[in-house]
Amino acid sequence: MSTAIMPQDSPPVLIIRLDGIGDALALTPLLAALRERAIPVDLILRRENAGIFSPLAARHVEIAPFALRSSTAENLRCVADFAATLAPRGYASVLVATEDPGGYRLARAIGAPSCGFDNGWGKPLKTLWVRSMLTRTLYRPAGLDARGRHECEMLFELGRALLGDAQPTRALEGLRPLLIAAELRRDERVVVQITEKWRHFGVLAHEVAAVLQALARDRTVRAIASAREGAFADAVAAAAGVVVERFDALEAWKEAIGGARALVAPDSGAVHVAGMLGTPTVALFPQRNFDRQVARWHPWAAPYRAVRLDDGWSQRAREALEELLA
Repeated sequence: MSTAIMPQDSPPVLIIRLDGIGDALALTPLLAALRERAIPVDLILRRENAGIFSPLAARHVEIAPFALRSSTAENLRCVADFAATLAPRGYASVLVATEDPGGYRLARAIGAPSCGFDNGWGKPLKTLWVRSMLTRTLYRPAGLDARGRHECEMLFELGRALLGDAQPTRALEGLRPLLIAAELRRDERVVVQITEKWRHFGVLAHEVAAVLQALARDRTVRAIASAREGAFADAVAAAAGVVVERFDALEAWKEAIGGARALVAPDSGAVHVAGMLGTPTVALFPQRNFDRQVARWHPWAAPYRAVRLDDGWSQRAREALEELLA
C-alpha cells in the first residue's frame, strides 16, 4: 500500500461518522482504499472517538461541534455555521456514515454531492427525509442485515463510486498503520477489557472477576479499562483482587490492545481495535440475534472466536481462548 503524501490538488472527500469507537473503526477499510488511491479524506467524528485513527488515516479530523439528536434552533445554526467553514474546502463528495440527523443536515448545508443510507420501507418517513437531504442514497435494513454483511462492507459501499470494483481489504499492512503509525511490540499477556458493556449485556462485575481469576491460572493477564468507566472497573478489581489499569488516552489504550497476545472482551470498541491491529480476540456477544450480531460486528481482520453470553459462557470463553492460541 502506498504511503505517498496525498496530492493537494486531488478533490477531497468528507466522511461523517458521529457514533462510537467501534462504529468509527468500521471505516478503516474504506479509508485504506481511499488512501491507496491518493484521495484526500477529512473526517467528522465525535470528541470521544476523534483520536482513534493515526495521522495517516485522514488529512483533517474535525470534532462535530453540534449536539446529537437535537433540532433546536441553536443547534441548527451550529450545523449551518460549521458547514460554512467546511464548504470552501471543495469536497468532491460527502459520505454520511451516521444515523444522526445532524450528519445529514451538515451534508446538505455543505452543498457537495452526497451519499448516505436510507431504510426503505423499514422507516418510510425517515427514508423520505434522508432522500431530501442527500444527492444519492443506498438502502440498508433498519435492523440487522439478514444477508450477514459486516459493517465494514456496508460502509465501504458509500465510496463505491470513487473506488470502482475494489473490495474492502483485510490485509493488516493496509489497516494497522491507520490506527497506530509506529511499530507494535507484542508480549505474552492476555488483555481483558473491563467495560460497562459487560453490565449492559447482563454480566455482573463478580462474574467478570471470576473469569479474570480463571484466566490468570493459565496465562499472564492484563485487565484494562477506560478512565471514564471507573465504577465498574473498581467493582471488578475489588472482586478479583487485581489491579485494573485505567487509560485516559486512546493512543496508550490502542497500544495495550495491539501489543497483547490476545484480547477477551464483550462486543465493544476494544474488539474492533483488535480487529484492525490483528490481535487474536475472544469476543462475547449477547444471546439475542447472536449470529447476525457476530456477522456484522466480528473483529474484521484478526483471528477470533465468538462466544454467546448465555449459561456456561465463561467456561466456553476460556476454551475459545486456548483454541485460538493453540
